[in-house]
Amino acid sequence: MHQKARTAFFFASMLLLAARVCPAADTIPFKPGEKLHYSIYWEDTAAGEVTFDVTPMAAVNGIPAYHFTMNSAISPLLNAVLMISDHIESYADTAMAHALLYKERTSGTAGQDVTVTFDWQKRQAQYSCNGTKYRPATLLPGAFDPLSVIYALRLLDLKGIKEFSRPVSDGLTCAVVRAGVLGKHKVRVESGEYDAYVIAPQLAGFSTLLDTLSGATVRLWISADERRLPVKIMCGLPLGNFRAELKSSKTGD
Repeated sequence: MHQKARTAFFFASMLLLAARVCPAADTIPFKPGEKLHYSIYWEDTAAGEVTFDVTPMAAVNGIPAYHFTMNSAISPLLNAVLMISDHIESYADTAMAHALLYKERTSGTAGQDVTVTFDWQKRQAQYSCNGTKYRPATLLPGAFDPLSVIYALRLLDLKGIKEFSRPVSDGLTCAVVRAGVLGKHKVRVESGEYDAYVIAPQLAGFSTLLDTLSGATVRLWISADERRLPVKIMCGLPLGNFRAELKSSKTGD
């Protein structure tokens, strides 16, 4: 069996648990040119960095699209545990209603290239790894991939919301994942202090989408301002604790 955990970048997969409705386009809190830079820690040891970029607008099969990328530089030890991809690209329609295309690349001896195409006429996602196609997954309406759903999350005003859900597909399956909002608190990370909503993903049954998260306890902090930035993530795993903190951010043009 292929390394299923690599089909969804671990950091992104913890954020994908929260997106619900899409507002009007003029309220979208990100633009091309935005860059988010995170420091990664395993327990209290620095273990790498991850950068998310909103690149210039693109097109997928003639459909105008947002283009998102993720690049990581992670320590070999952490990478052996979490199997984090080196580079991910994701495309979503300009209305931010669903995913259009997902790609990820992993280097090393077990390197692989993954592509997931989203066919919304057939309601199918087609997963391919190193040129080998797998059985298409049936899509639920409004499904995002594990990277574009990070940006879909940022469309959601969390004020007054106690729980929400969203379908997400990695191309192998499509699952409805849920999360609760625990309230708003101050949090300090490397880039400063934020008022942020604390989100608690409900992981029961979630391992069908990403085996790595089975048995994990996750908390997310999303800034309570107009940018709705993911500023901190904590994840308790059987082998130890993972943490990501926003180190710096650049707004789009």
